[in-house]
Order: sequence, then structure tokens, then C-alpha cells
Amino acid sequence: MKKYLIPILSILLLSACGSSSKDKKENKENEAVQQEVKVEDNSLVKSINYNYFIRNIWNLEKYPDSFAYENKLPCIIDFYADWCGPCKKIAPIMEELALEYEGKVLFYKVNVDTERKLATVFQIRNIPTVFFLPKEGQPMSQVGGLTKEDYVNIINEHLIN
Repeated sequence: MKKYLIPILSILLLSACGSSSKDKKENKENEAVQQEVKVEDNSLVKSINYNYFIRNIWNLEKYPDSFAYENKLPCIIDFYADWCGPCKKIAPIMEELALEYEGKVLFYKVNVDTERKLATVFQIRNIPTVFFLPKEGQPMSQVGGLTKEDYVNIINEHLIN
């Protein structure tokens, strides 16, 4: 199970440090147009954008040199695309887990086609990519879809204390 988990702090730190003024202008325009959180069909898995991430999960602009989780509950972030077959397979699993772990773990999703800044910050190269952010300790990631049981094992071992 641990072989699927990759510590990401150094990757995040390196990618968060640099961006061009053109990127900053483009991202500000995108953020102004988008809502921070979209809840679709009463889903417990909330669709988020960069602005929400900065305010509620990790303000990497304020703390670029260290992971500083901003919430009381650990979270899972599913990076996906609407056209991705494996992403479609794990979406219902994430919904089931969000229901089972309601009040213990927060569940988010990020569409890599519309939220390119977050996808860039996390250096998403393949989807689905799922990030596990504990309240304390280092974030981890897993590329590709797993079974529900595998996700349960990761949650219980790394997120729920």
C-alpha cells in the first residue's frame, strides 16, 4: 500500500515558488469568474478552485516553504477530468467514502481542465491523481484508480488517528 503513496511536499514547494506575471494576471481573471466551491447534486465531494484551496486547505502563498494545513479535518483531493474513464470509475467510490467518513474527512475534487493553476501547482501529469492531506504530517498522493478497500486502508492508516 505504501508503494502507492508519494510524499509531495518537496514537489509542491518547488512548484509553488515561481510563476510569471502573465500567469498571475490570467489566474486572477479566472478566479474572479469562478465560484470558490461548487456543490453538484447534493454531493459530499465538493468541486473546488485555487482560491478556495488557498483560503481553506493550504495557503501556499503565505507558507511556501512548509506544508501548513488550514483545516480541522484531514482531506482528500481527487484531480480528475470529465473525459477520463478511470476518473469516472473512482467518482462513485469517492462519493461513498465521503458519506462513510462524513465529519471525519473532507472530500474535494478538482477538474484539471478548468482548474489549471491547481493542477500545475500539484504537477498533475496523470489522472486520476488523489492527494491525501492529513491534519499533521506530510501530504501523500496516489496516481491511478484504486479499489474502495484500498482507499479505506489509506484513510484509516494515514488520515484518521
